[in-house]
Amino acid sequence: MKDQRREPAYLDEMRELMRQVIAADDPSVPAAAILAALHDHLETEDFATSLYLVWGCLGESEWEPDRAADAAREWLALDHHDRDAVRRHYDHWLYQVCGYQRP
Repeated sequence: MKDQRREPAYLDEMRELMRQVIAADDPSVPAAAILAALHDHLETEDFATSLYLVWGCLGESEWEPDRAADAAREWLALDHHDRDAVRRHYDHWLYQVCGYQRP
């Protein structure tokens, strides 16, 4: 079931940065911009911390363009009004891909 709450304030900016990740040969610059842009939203917007952790994980070593592009494409395909779908997306990336421990 879709949740009709407003979209988080950072989504428009993130959409553009995700498109830049997909187009980039080196995703490190747009990915760094993603992390920087999220900083002001970590405590005020749902899922901002999850997005920050995913992109921090993806950048822990050398940026893999294909992996970053996959993450960006999947994120762009989300219906951000569907909180269950968003939660499943972050569960997959945080716990299965990045290997964070579940709380």
